Amino acid sequence: MLLAFVTDFEHPDLTEDDVLLAQYLYSKGYQVHPAVWDDNTIDWTSFDCVIVRSPWDYFHKVDAFTAWLDLLEEKRIKVFNPISVLRWNHDKSYLLRLRSEGVLIPQFYYCHKNQTYSLSEILHNHQWSKAVIKPSISGGAYKTWVVELATIEAHTADFEDLLLYRDVIIQKYAHEIVDRGEISMIYFNKKFSHAVCKKAKAGDFRVQSEHGGYHQSYTPDVSLLKDLDTILGLITDPLLYARIDGYLDDQGRFNLMELEFLEPLLFFDSDSGACHRFTAALSQMTEGSPN
Repeated sequence: MLLAFVTDFEHPDLTEDDVLLAQYLYSKGYQVHPAVWDDNTIDWTSFDCVIVRSPWDYFHKVDAFTAWLDLLEEKRIKVFNPISVLRWNHDKSYLLRLRSEGVLIPQFYYCHKNQTYSLSEILHNHQWSKAVIKPSISGGAYKTWVVELATIEAHTADFEDLLLYRDVIIQKYAHEIVDRGEISMIYFNKKFSHAVCKKAKAGDFRVQSEHGGYHQSYTPDVSLLKDLDTILGLITDPLLYARIDGYLDDQGRFNLMELEFLEPLLFFDSDSGACHRFTAALSQMTEGSPN
């Protein structure tokens, strides 16, 4: 079976994480070909299956990315995760739906593009002394920063500039992530595989490795697994891979930060059985052998 691992021009030979997976798949009889999503020379119909892995620049080219999804759909190409999931998940506005369905999410205020808002008023009304501003479509903490009520005027211009081209989320600052770390729970075919706890470097709030963050293996308890099964149960589409990011608050409750169904790092380096579980899920969902 010939698989396309979708990536971007920054990672034409795959990320380190996906190299581990590709090598394991190759050992099991699969062929894996790195494919840059916006490389117009690629014939996507030549692949048995297209697996979206690391198109980490998509949020810089949103219109082109959605047009690419339209192309795959038009050509009836098998894609994981499904195109309907990728469309839904590429914009964090999905948090509005999840909040309405009772999922515990840190308090946030959603701002629509090209509308006028008072950043100071939003923080005052919610009684937040500190908040995080981030675009609704982004990745890797791009255009994401912390604001404090005491110095809010210094951030007004940047906030207004961001609203010119993107919806914006203003979210209460989660000190728990800095204090204890952010948990990433990884699932294959909606079955739990492994987890990591990501931590920021000293003096930062961002846990991504490109900002100095690091991760370590994490063992969730039964209660957490049950809570996250409930969240995944809200998603009716099939999911080859999923990553659920969040943190435990002072009461021990899981607070959802993001559902990562599009291009998540899956931390294959943190669990020796993770590649096997991914491969088993792929076999189940494609209903066939690699040959």
